[in-house]
Amino acid sequence: MCKNRDAGGEQDGFTLIEILVVIGLISLLMVFLMPMLTSGQEAAKINQCQLIIQSAVSAADEYMGQRRFGDYPPDDFKDPLKTFKIPADPVNPGIESFLAFLHRPDSRAQGFGDKDSWFINTDKDKAEAPIGKLDRVEKVELKDPWGNPMAYFHHRHYGVEQTYRMGGDPDVPEGEEQTVQAWRTKDGRWLNARTFQLFSAGPDGVFNTSDDIGNFKTPDQEND
Repeated sequence: MCKNRDAGGEQDGFTLIEILVVIGLISLLMVFLMPMLTSGQEAAKINQCQLIIQSAVSAADEYMGQRRFGDYPPDDFKDPLKTFKIPADPVNPGIESFLAFLHRPDSRAQGFGDKDSWFINTDKDKAEAPIGKLDRVEKVELKDPWGNPMAYFHHRHYGVEQTYRMGGDPDVPEGEEQTVQAWRTKDGRWLNARTFQLFSAGPDGVFNTSDDIGNFKTPDQEND
């Protein structure tokens, strides 16, 4: 392929070699830029996850501050007042119970209001009637930015394992179930021993690994 000459004898256009050189330079730039772009996207998701957790913690504190409840939302669908009844569920139990009780009809708080995009229902389960201020029959979970449900443990049940069904993370098969435990310190003490643990499986989509993101720091994160 050769360049064309105009009436003045000057060449225009590009040779095949020049085009290949440009393509090669662009490809080389992408090799260097892609890790930076990917890292930036992950950082944005981590920040978003932390914001969701902060909002959930504030909602739980508001719930606990109401005299009629005086405690954080249960993780087992059991209402000490026996006025709010939701069928128990063996899959995603803690976080479904957390959201249901945050939105119970006799609470003065509004829960998450218009944050519908934060909900997911990986196990496709339903209650018999619309759930309180959620006003929906689906027993939804709080969704992290990677498309998976978050886990919730009330401090009374830290020793009880829960089962969670994962959602849309590309590295985790959709519908895969994981057994999840509350977090301990390296010397065996429960984290947030008097309150609750709310955490995401993080970027790797696997619970109880060092990249979990919660209302606490994992033992490995304590050293960062």
